[in-house]
Amino acid sequence: MAFNKYDSFNSLNDSTTEWKIRVRAQSIWKGITKKTGEFRGYNLILFDDSSERIHAFMSALICPKFEADLCEGQIYILEDFTVKHYNGDETNRAVRNDKHIYFTTDTKLRKDENNGLKIPEYSFDFYNLEDIDPMKTDNRFLTDVVAVIQDIQPIAAHNKKEGEKTHVPFTITNGKTYINVTFFNDLAQSFLNAREKILSEPVVIVIASAKVTEWKDALHLTNFPATRFYLNPKHHAVKLLRQRLEEPNFYVMDIEDDDVEQCHILKVADIKKLTDEFIEKKVECQLTVKKVDERMNWYVHFCTNCDKDLKLVDEEYKCCNRSYPYPDKRFKLYTLCSDDSGTIPIIWPNDEICRLTGKTVYDVEADDAEDVDATKFPVMLKFGVKKIFKFIISITRENVKEGSNVYTASEICGPIEISDSHSPNMNKVPMLSPNEISKTKGESPATASSTNKRRPRLTEEFNDPKKIPPLKTVKLEKV
Repeated sequence: MAFNKYDSFNSLNDSTTEWKIRVRAQSIWKGITKKTGEFRGYNLILFDDSSERIHAFMSALICPKFEADLCEGQIYILEDFTVKHYNGDETNRAVRNDKHIYFTTDTKLRKDENNGLKIPEYSFDFYNLEDIDPMKTDNRFLTDVVAVIQDIQPIAAHNKKEGEKTHVPFTITNGKTYINVTFFNDLAQSFLNAREKILSEPVVIVIASAKVTEWKDALHLTNFPATRFYLNPKHHAVKLLRQRLEEPNFYVMDIEDDDVEQCHILKVADIKKLTDEFIEKKVECQLTVKKVDERMNWYVHFCTNCDKDLKLVDEEYKCCNRSYPYPDKRFKLYTLCSDDSGTIPIIWPNDEICRLTGKTVYDVEADDAEDVDATKFPVMLKFGVKKIFKFIISITRENVKEGSNVYTASEICGPIEISDSHSPNMNKVPMLSPNEISKTKGESPATASSTNKRRPRLTEEFNDPKKIPPLKTVKLEKV
């Protein structure tokens, strides 16, 4: 018998349906069409003994075959299913995996009663609270967070067309960042009930598959059908957070994170002269965008696991020991920016472009879908040309030691409107005294030709009677 009788998630592909995996079901929820209320089927988040996660779906037609056996937390043996790749335009995905599983009429699902390799109780894909803000403009994925609960508000009710709805707002923090959370309806009541059972403080919460939104210019996390919460779960991330809670400076903001040299705005000439002490630091500059380099690709493919840009190897995108048939994309714009002291190339990052334009790479591709020339550079990405922006750029060892003149922006603010100054101290024009002669180049005669003699005033020729031309004689016809 083969040592490994189950397939790994990395090996799954769409070439066959003869797959066999051993998984734990972390969450199960119904897929319901919002407008019509039609039941579409069940969604599942599955993970294996390596904590690799994948999304699975069973349609409403075959749900009766499996519905009685579905239970969150249960370990299953799953066989004979279809593997599909995401198209790239899906929204609110609970798992950052480029593949997902489809149940068919031939699929077999049974509970695992044997003691195989241990599968953890949970598998999360945590994001730092500091890194969540860009997700409010990117609706492709839900997110997992771990934080300390603070300021739970009383449950509130509000009326909708569908009837009375309830919600409970509260705040979560990791000591540095605070984010508002609102749970709605059944999840709100479940949260309050679970919190009442815990007597000790503080309480650590894990929110899985939370939806990132914005409300009144503030970042919010809300629940989605896939959302689950866990209070003080047995997980290493919770243990680490509790250890940090014991430190006296847990709630102290770390003001050195950005390490930006904010003494003054640097000119391009100054940036090119920076020394070793500025390596791995950030500086501020105010530049005009002269052009966007259309020869460079305006997006890159990246690995959702390690966040590095992907390169094509043997006609496949590979990273982290797996291949990406349809990898995720993000913006990467190459621009030339100038001030009165020089010009430097600056790379614009994905997060700042999404924030400034309100669009993702996929939005831009969809907007240009009807364009006959698919290779044409998107016009909307030239929005910054001939405008002034304030950049915070990272200084690397390559810039200082190896002579690289290409810089990457971490933050971009603008465009900045430059208006005329009406200060009386600005733009002074020198006044001439009555006894001074304004000498303009090209108007003053040479010294040899100049004289102080008075010259007669010239008379206009039509004022001289001798020069007035005689009137023309007109001949009249005889009658």
